[in-house]
Amino acid sequence: MKTPLYALMLVATFAADAQAETALTIGGVIQANFKNYAVGNSTRPTTTEYRIDDDLTSRFWLKGEENLGGGNSAIFYIQNRLNTDVSSTSGIGNGLSNGDTYLGLKGAWGQVTLGKHQLMSIEGIPVEYGGNPMPAMPTSLYATATMLNFVGGQPLSVTRMNNSILYQLPKSSSGFFGSIAVSTGGGNGNEGIAPAAGGSNYADGYQLYLKANFAKGPYFLNLAYWTTQFEGRPTTITPANADQRQVRLSASYAFHGGLKIGVQLDRASLAGVGRVAGIGGTDITRTAWEVPISYTIGPRTLLASFTRAGDFSTAADSGAKMWVIGYNYALSKRTNIGVFYGKLSNDGAGTYTPFLSGTSATGSALLAGESARTAALGIKHAF
Repeated sequence: MKTPLYALMLVATFAADAQAETALTIGGVIQANFKNYAVGNSTRPTTTEYRIDDDLTSRFWLKGEENLGGGNSAIFYIQNRLNTDVSSTSGIGNGLSNGDTYLGLKGAWGQVTLGKHQLMSIEGIPVEYGGNPMPAMPTSLYATATMLNFVGGQPLSVTRMNNSILYQLPKSSSGFFGSIAVSTGGGNGNEGIAPAAGGSNYADGYQLYLKANFAKGPYFLNLAYWTTQFEGRPTTITPANADQRQVRLSASYAFHGGLKIGVQLDRASLAGVGRVAGIGGTDITRTAWEVPISYTIGPRTLLASFTRAGDFSTAADSGAKMWVIGYNYALSKRTNIGVFYGKLSNDGAGTYTPFLSGTSATGSALLAGESARTAALGIKHAF
């Protein structure tokens, strides 16, 4: 009896040593929303939609860290996306390592990782969270995702930076933090694309991201900058292949008693739209702002926000506005439920549309001048 017991103890010791080499954590978030979605101000046949949606929120991840000694560690992160409402073959954004995935090193000097990182597109989201870091609100009701990341219907930093290297400064006790990232691709999955016949001024393509923020006590302040140069150089520059630039200021203050007020200001531009073979073209700019307000009492949080996107510099009546109200209840630290209502209204020539509309995630896409109304009952769980 002693020999088998000794062997078991030896195996258990080796297993413990192996686990100690790399600390592995499994976590994730899963969300589902029941919606009533309607298109307004339309001359085409439209109907009210009743939907069960995931809003591209659900995911699980593997996170690992190995102690290298001297205060340094090797780290990795693999994020896997899934849809709660549809199968993996009919959904969007799902798949193994389809979310942020990277490998790198960290220490007292900071952290450096290589892979793919979601950066500019989520700057300012904490200002919209209110008093709860994970409300059950649909992604399409966040102004950051639906309004600030777009110039009309043209997406800006809505995707993560592929082929990127990110350096993050260590968070200081004074509350300051910063980071810088560079991508070797021009964004939108176009790395390695040669210029079209007749194209000029070939560009290797890159993306650059800079961020500085301050978070301490009731104060939060964030300033982020992002720019991209399109890979290759098409003969004709359109909004879809123009070089882009964006700067965003986000701030909030949490008052005693649960009241929190924030503000976001975003300026974006598309360079040289309409240029043909290197001749002509016009820069298109857009300014947008948002004021989110929340009030938290215990597990209850009331949310409200108003967002306005101004006209493009080249087109009158091309802006839009969006307002949202909601009530979130934290059943626990990991489970939230809530009811939310929001409306996006385009000006006559405005072409904004709820985040991921026209897919399995949100509802019908909008045409110029149309509006979208969303009423939702949501539930979200973190594990």
